[in-house]
Amino acid sequence: MKILLVEDDLSIGEFISRTLTAYRYTVDLATDGQLGLELAIQGEYAVIVLDVMLPKLDGLSICRKLREQRCQTPILMLTAKDSDEDVVVGLDMGADDYVTKPCEPSQLIARIRALLRRQATAMSSSVLLWGKLCLDPNLIQVTYQQQLINLSPKEYSLLELFLRYPQRIFSRSAIIDHLWSIDESPTDAAVTNLIKDLRRKLKAVGMMEELIETVYRLGYRLKVAPNGDIQDKQAKVEPEQEEQTDLEPEGLELIEEVAQDFQASLAEKIEVLEKAVRSLQNDNFDSSQRERVIEEAHRLAGGLGTFGYARGSELARAIEHLFREKSELGKQELNQFLQLLAQLQQEIDQPPVSAAISQPQAGIMPLVLVIDDDHLLCESLRQAAPTRGLQIEIADQSIPLHQIANNPPSVILVSFDRTSMAARLTLLEKLKVHFPAIPVLTLAEEDRLDTRITVARLGNGRYLLKPTTTDEIFEAIAKILPSTTIANAKVMIVDDDPVQLKALTALLQPWGVQVTCVRNPQQFWQVLISTEPDLLLLDLEMPKFNGFELCRVVRQDSKYADLPVLIVTAHTSTSSIQQVFAAGADEFIAKPIVGPELVTRVLSRVERTRMQQQLLHCQQQQLQVSPKETKIDLLTQVASRHYLAEFLEQEWQRLIHKQSWLCLIICDIDHFQAYNDHYSYHTGNTCLQQVAQAICQCIDPSRDLVARSGADEFMIVLPDTSLDGALQVVERIQQAIANLQISHPSLTTNSNITLSFGITGSIPTPEKSYKNLIATANQALYTAKARGCNTYCLYPL
Repeated sequence: MKILLVEDDLSIGEFISRTLTAYRYTVDLATDGQLGLELAIQGEYAVIVLDVMLPKLDGLSICRKLREQRCQTPILMLTAKDSDEDVVVGLDMGADDYVTKPCEPSQLIARIRALLRRQATAMSSSVLLWGKLCLDPNLIQVTYQQQLINLSPKEYSLLELFLRYPQRIFSRSAIIDHLWSIDESPTDAAVTNLIKDLRRKLKAVGMMEELIETVYRLGYRLKVAPNGDIQDKQAKVEPEQEEQTDLEPEGLELIEEVAQDFQASLAEKIEVLEKAVRSLQNDNFDSSQRERVIEEAHRLAGGLGTFGYARGSELARAIEHLFREKSELGKQELNQFLQLLAQLQQEIDQPPVSAAISQPQAGIMPLVLVIDDDHLLCESLRQAAPTRGLQIEIADQSIPLHQIANNPPSVILVSFDRTSMAARLTLLEKLKVHFPAIPVLTLAEEDRLDTRITVARLGNGRYLLKPTTTDEIFEAIAKILPSTTIANAKVMIVDDDPVQLKALTALLQPWGVQVTCVRNPQQFWQVLISTEPDLLLLDLEMPKFNGFELCRVVRQDSKYADLPVLIVTAHTSTSSIQQVFAAGADEFIAKPIVGPELVTRVLSRVERTRMQQQLLHCQQQQLQVSPKETKIDLLTQVASRHYLAEFLEQEWQRLIHKQSWLCLIICDIDHFQAYNDHYSYHTGNTCLQQVAQAICQCIDPSRDLVARSGADEFMIVLPDTSLDGALQVVERIQQAIANLQISHPSLTTNSNITLSFGITGSIPTPEKSYKNLIATANQALYTAKARGCNTYCLYPL
């Protein structure tokens, strides 16, 4: 979906463009009204986002001219003009919606989706289906037979384009117009490759039907779906979907037990609310009861949503907000409370709509498909498989590919001898084409180099020679078996709600996660140091100590400062989310909890942290072997980014006691990628060396430090230097770079290399870290870039 954004403020335009791009929209940005009008008339856009105050032609005039030309594209006015008169004028000029700045990004995205739903050209944002293929624009995900397909942004946009216009033929140029912005110039070959990549990824997940049809000399269009035309997903579920489950009986029993515990606790929780009503009516409602009501309503808001009572969750949250916001409840508030409580009771008397707790693939033994004529070996593998946690299915080489797709195995074992070699190699080629993600174990009778090379070209997982034992085969399978768990991952959950603790444990344990639960926050530190978890999962609202406070405690300790922390909260307002990250959390998870989302975030965060630890370990080993190489960037001969962190930490701690300033400058070369593209990376390296040397000549080497922190990015650390002193350093660097006169022919506005700078500084305190300096300087650098480069921006910490 392509959106036209007309905004003259470059920083705001860049921010909105990046936000829209993150939601899989393609954005054309126009910085003046005249260009915006021309693009709106010539292009084909799903929505036009339009500022009012624009150079050359204002937004109201653009809107009026487009409507006079019978342009039906939805127009959203995004402006700082917020008076009632301004809103009325904007809507009367033909705008479909009017939003005032500043606008929360999620609200802007929601309003754009609403405009798309209202379009008369079937531009609905409902879930789109094509056979068993499902595209959900709200979740920005594509699945086939409920299996998630990882698509690139362009592949996703191409698929959505065909699904939304099932009868239309798209030429290559039309596809380029829809999927690429005006400042990009892809060739027709890019479209051809994109369609090939999309087809390949769909086949990789077992989709044998051709989705896209090539129309000779015209372009491409969507084929008719196997079960009829494309349609919006209905609320009903097909019978086979209702019966499907990915849990083993033990997992189902655990989930059912958790749900029963929650149901059993509902009466007690509702009794707390009903007792509050009686106290309010008798005028003996005290502060302790008020806190108890807020606590139980908060727990209900999270629990009801998790266990399939979405409407009940909203009602409980409304009760929580009522008691939080009103210090005194009068007659009107009491009536509102009674109404909410009555509606809540009606909701929980109904059966849950759906169970939110589910674990895809949890508890299922991996399936190994064996294609081998040796019946004795096959039977030996089948009998030994359960002890290895595997399932074995035997087939011959004539097995249809669609049968494999219907029940895709985790590993395929293909055996061949001299007589069956040609047929089996052909089979291997087909398997590689149709199932590239499934590893293949090859079992051969003869050790021939040409056969090994043929198999190697197909990229198969392992090559074994007969005779071999079942143990050797299972060991080879274990090495290529895709991992679905993280070995020995330890997660510590802190939540005062026992039902939520059981629910979260039921979600994570089937994935091989060791879960430690803490119900009393006062025991947090003792359990933390005795458990040494890989990740913390903290509830936000708890008695005595809340999630914010516990997170800050962790971040203040040097041993646990880098421990991943995820905060679970029902409060998803902008201010609450800002508080979550300000406290040092890595992520937040909104209640009601969605099982797959929680599992994915936890496992990916643990895996990422372990990879970082391994990388750090390798770096430390390198440091022991050759300290000079790791402390100095080999290309530019300034400090490396590894030594930079060490230096910043030392200076921060030193200046805390001295109470003196520490300033940081982050700079990079403007349009450096274009410079490399025009010349070469070799010439680019020479440029980097010259820039680094020029910066070093502008500082005091006995006190200050210059480090290369990125490809073309440098950081300058200035201990005992005020912000005024930092500005003087920037001015000296600007002059030194100008004196270099390094030509940049690809630029039209400036013929020489320039730098942009982000500046910050502070007197260090124990409550903060040098990382705050880096984050603030990066923000300042981003603002300088948005202002047009070759400038600086100063943000005090």
